[in-house]
Amino acid sequence: MNKTLFSIAIGCLLASNVFGQNTVKTQTVTLSINNILELDFDNTTQNLGFTFATASDFEDGKTNLSAAGLKVRSNKAWNVSVKANTANFVTSGTGDLNVAASTLSVRKNGSTAAIPLSTTDQTLTTGAKGGFGLNTFQIDYIAKPGYISPAVYTLGVTFTVTAP
Repeated sequence: MNKTLFSIAIGCLLASNVFGQNTVKTQTVTLSINNILELDFDNTTQNLGFTFATASDFEDGKTNLSAAGLKVRSNKAWNVSVKANTANFVTSGTGDLNVAASTLSVRKNGSTAAIPLSTTDQTLTTGAKGGFGLNTFQIDYIAKPGYISPAVYTLGVTFTVTAP
């Protein structure tokens, strides 16, 4: 009986040695990360029109607070710049032809420094990496064209996101 128990014990040891061997393999996973810079409008707010109806509107100008929203998603620090598409507003009908783009200013909501628009990119704001949830902000437009002829005036405004 001792021989039988001894044989069973040796068999168990041999079996555990065969089944107990572990083999470890390692793989290397590579992440190739490209630059991500995306700028989009936050269309929840858009108040892009001005109506000048009183003398004080012409003398004091008008401000559209939180006129539009922008959002950035990036995996690095970023700058948003702003510029006018043309040096002057385009007029319909018999309006004045030389209403300068600089009569319209823009600023990040909550800031006191407004940027008079020109055809040159000017830094509006900066931010850190993150998604739209972290990098969403509102802009204000300030218009002070003075006493100009009655007409409808339009100006294209371009926002650009870049990495510093």
